[in-house]
Amino acid sequence: MRLTLIAVFGAIGTLTRYGLQGFVHASTGSMFPYGTLLINLTGCFFLGLIGQFTLNRMVISPDWRVAITVGLFGGYTTFSSFGWETAKMLEEGEWLPAATYVATSVVAGLLLSIAGIRLANRF
Repeated sequence: MRLTLIAVFGAIGTLTRYGLQGFVHASTGSMFPYGTLLINLTGCFFLGLIGQFTLNRMVISPDWRVAITVGLFGGYTTFSSFGWETAKMLEEGEWLPAATYVATSVVAGLLLSIAGIRLANRF
């Protein structure tokens, strides 16, 4: 049951990422990877929030908790895309956008993870 849930939630996360990333790219028309940045930042926040909330409250079974945290957010977040996009920017000599992307992803991602955890602890 656990593996099936992980697979289903992984597919949902992947399809959500694909749709949102494409929408953001089409909306901005920019070469900067705003879609991946948005996915990673929202993924950090919601994984912190939902992961901590379900650990604190145990409102769902362990199988469902793993399906959501590993499956959904594993499929939704895009760290490998982040690495590839950063490497491509560096290859093209775009040092400032690459550094901005890395710094924003890491710092904002950590802050949003903390925010999600703290928000979950309030419930």
